[in-house]
Amino acid sequence: LDARGATYRPYWIHNMIWVSGDRELVRIMASRPDVFHIYANERQRAELPQPDVPPVGSRALKPVEWNIALTNAPDVWAKGYYGQGAVIGGQDTGYEWQHPAIMAQYRGWDSQNAKANHDYNWHDAIHAEDPNSPTPNPCGLSTAAPCDDQGHGTHTMGTMVGETPDSRIGMAPGAKWIGCRNMESGWGSPITYAECYEWFIAPYPHDGDSFTDGDPSRAPDVINNSWSCPLSEGCISLDILQDIVEAVTAAGIVTVHSAGNSGSNCGSVTTPSAIYDASFTVGATDGDDNIAYFSSRGPVTADGSGRRKPDIVAPGVWVRSSYPDDTYAFLSGTSMAAPHVAGLVALLISAKPALAGQVDAIENAITQSAQPLLTTQGCGGDTPTSLPNNVYGWGRIDALAAVLSVVDPVEYTFHSLVPVSLGLAGDWSGE
Repeated sequence: LDARGATYRPYWIHNMIWVSGDRELVRIMASRPDVFHIYANERQRAELPQPDVPPVGSRALKPVEWNIALTNAPDVWAKGYYGQGAVIGGQDTGYEWQHPAIMAQYRGWDSQNAKANHDYNWHDAIHAEDPNSPTPNPCGLSTAAPCDDQGHGTHTMGTMVGETPDSRIGMAPGAKWIGCRNMESGWGSPITYAECYEWFIAPYPHDGDSFTDGDPSRAPDVINNSWSCPLSEGCISLDILQDIVEAVTAAGIVTVHSAGNSGSNCGSVTTPSAIYDASFTVGATDGDDNIAYFSSRGPVTADGSGRRKPDIVAPGVWVRSSYPDDTYAFLSGTSMAAPHVAGLVALLISAKPALAGQVDAIENAITQSAQPLLTTQGCGGDTPTSLPNNVYGWGRIDALAAVLSVVDPVEYTFHSLVPVSLGLAGDWSGE
């Protein structure tokens, strides 16, 4: 590649190299015995939820949003667990880090000295304009500071950590967050998703070298992935990201994925990375614990595995959260459901720090404490009493039940005696 002057970038999260070249270079690479496979890194337009109403900033703010209350997260806060000590990662369209609902929780923000340090806390995997999207990108390319060029990411982060003096929109307002942009105006590709995964395992500074500058001690405890990579629009092989997702979980990071919005038929969980066993896949429900009509169902038939999905469900209809330009918007989708689960992971680690890195234990605590929900749809041979099933998985998350299932009785008694104020200020640090 060097001899031919090709543009390329190697990765360590999987044995792969991204290369930009002509047809002759592809032919030469394909003829080599040490090249196993060549994939076209096609960009794909993610079907991101759009605001059901224009962003609103003047509407009266509720103390706690319905979706957060339904998960019983406020009862966990009352025990003294807000997510403090946990770090949430998100790869999405980017993040408006100075939004008042999420700024104080950004790990790169030093509120005491009123300055930001984005190294190890932000990575931009978008290094070129997508030919399908308008140019120039409003955020730019390979940005040194967090930016959101679409709005979707800022919304999901608000559901994970959002908190202002007047509004509680997030599951874990005491957690810190870091982020990676994996889409250019909503267009992503297998390599942008892979680059973000790699950065999360061992974050490195802006313009740093992933092979020499990565620091695994700065990795998050959980990553939210509210995106999909369809077979027809980029992920031309269903297993293209499988080894990468498995590397993330092997590193002790819970990887939460939205199930997709291709429901309501059975077998509609069809895209990476929601289809993988290593992914903790989340479907969407409404305020009455009914499955959302758009929420994808299992089993996973696309790869022939018959794997049951989703693993769990969470509120995902008409969810109000942060949006660019310091506003708030209502969105619906499994993209909105997954962040609730990522936030719950932070609450669990806050309640029991020894859980950090214990992916199976965390996922088991969430599934075994969920509010069971049954279905008569019959996907994958489900009966009306099947639990788990291919519509709701193990059921809708219950934050209080999950936390109580992992907290030592003595520790729980101690926390229950500590008076806690829920009047969190916008710059609350959780200390």
